Amino acid sequence: MDSRRLLLAAVLSLGVLLLWQALFAPPPPVERAPVETGRAGGEVDVGTAGEPSSGVPTPIGQTAATPPPSRVVQRVEAAAEQRVVLESGNATLEFTNRGAQLLSFELRRPDGGEPVELVRERDRGQPYPFAFQGSQRASPLNEALFAVERSTVDGDTRLSFRYNGDLGTATKTFHIPKDTTQVGGLTFRYEVESPGDSWGLVLGPGIRNPTVEELQSRLSSQQRRAATWFADGDMESLEPRRAEDPRDLGSSSRWVALEDRYFITAVIPAGARGMVQARPVANLERADGNLGGFVMFEAADVATAELTRDLMLILRSSGGELAGRAYFGDKQYDALAAMGVRLEKTVRYGFFGVISRPLQFGLRWIYDNVVANYGWSIVLMTVLIRLVLFPLTHKSQVSMQRIQKLNPRMEAIRAKYRPKLKDGKGRPRMDMQRKMNEEIQALFREEGVNPASGCLPILFQMPVFFGFFRLLSEAVELWDASWLGWIQNLALPDPIYVLPLVMGASQFLQQRMLPPPPNKTQKLIINTMPIWFTIFSFSFPSGLVLYWLTNNLLGIVQTGVYNKLKKSGYLGGEVAPNATETKK
Repeated sequence: MDSRRLLLAAVLSLGVLLLWQALFAPPPPVERAPVETGRAGGEVDVGTAGEPSSGVPTPIGQTAATPPPSRVVQRVEAAAEQRVVLESGNATLEFTNRGAQLLSFELRRPDGGEPVELVRERDRGQPYPFAFQGSQRASPLNEALFAVERSTVDGDTRLSFRYNGDLGTATKTFHIPKDTTQVGGLTFRYEVESPGDSWGLVLGPGIRNPTVEELQSRLSSQQRRAATWFADGDMESLEPRRAEDPRDLGSSSRWVALEDRYFITAVIPAGARGMVQARPVANLERADGNLGGFVMFEAADVATAELTRDLMLILRSSGGELAGRAYFGDKQYDALAAMGVRLEKTVRYGFFGVISRPLQFGLRWIYDNVVANYGWSIVLMTVLIRLVLFPLTHKSQVSMQRIQKLNPRMEAIRAKYRPKLKDGKGRPRMDMQRKMNEEIQALFREEGVNPASGCLPILFQMPVFFGFFRLLSEAVELWDASWLGWIQNLALPDPIYVLPLVMGASQFLQQRMLPPPPNKTQKLIINTMPIWFTIFSFSFPSGLVLYWLTNNLLGIVQTGVYNKLKKSGYLGGEVAPNATETKK
């Protein structure tokens, strides 16, 4: 009985072993496969679940095992360099698969003017925007030929650059909407395996392609070239000429940007990232007067000390990934505000922005619906502003005319008290000063004149003046916008100084038509103001000088009308007290 039980147990155990081997057989050995190289354009063989098929042989003496699909890798690279050109709204972008860098971002002007290239030209081998940057030098991955995959969905374009080879393993993905300049810019994502050394992406250096002469001329102070960042609710800027050494901008910036007065390239990081650093570079100069690449600036280097400078931004990763958004374009206030990160603060309207914004809307409306010329649009806008403010200017002019009529009587009062204003020791007598002022105030009450009525209207006009001033100083609409004749760019100063000189002459004429102040010091200041305004306007944008000139001419016409009314005995339609006797 015991023998039968032992035999039955042995048979059952053997059956269990046979059944186990049948149901759970070991995997077949992995066949050794040759290493394959991805073809240009991103056409690479893929294995299960979209991952590259295995091309890694099993080392001798080790048991073959099937790695997880995410770890199955193969050599992925393009056979040759290729360019990817695509259209996005009013911009043309050009990428290269060598390092997956942005070679060009050309912005077409709505008025059909010359396109603006936002990516600075540079020598072969120097990093372009979105290049990799190591801790001290450019990454070898910038020379890698990435395989490119391009797809389009609903007008948006997705570019995927992949590389796995001797220089490392990395993936860059860009999502470019059908209108990059209007819907918040393009998005990017970097993935680097085993990064080892600290790395980041490059922005800049510089923006646009000014000539050496432009960077060194009187225009340079007006173009505001700077690295700008926004952190903890504040915006800060660093000018290239003030940068002697690399500067850390922190790791919590909401955005970082390179900008000039009218154009900007900005990066808005997403997720974890490391430090942002601004590095000064010296612009190399070519014989034809254009910029020709750059070198890292060293303050002690005699060869670079005299060269113009720009800044390169490096956005560091905090690991193997880096993502965010990027905006390349002009400083259209609405487009920047649509980013939702306060990037519109780079349009520096300042305290009077609440006035500048409606004026900007009005200027655009006139350009779109009345006259397609920003020069004449400025002229018409100035006329409209004068009409809106006419009640204030009318009151001011009438008050000035009435005070001028009282000047002889006021001077008589001052002459009466002048010997009494100081005692024998030359000390002021405040009681006499008070009596003189009280007598002048009594004269004003007797004639029904309020001396403040001539100043208050001017104070109300000042915010509008400064709001339009800031608008015309910052409005990208004036960039490359012509007016007439020699004025081909309202954003730049008059090249032959005609507008500033005519503006100064008109201001001098307007001052001569107004009643002179009784005080000699005030008279000297007022008479010299046209000279100083003329000198300052030599470096101001032509559009701003055109506004001043138009405003002065309208003021001359208005003052001339009031002077004629004064001679006729009328002040703003009212008969002067002695008008009847004069007519007799």
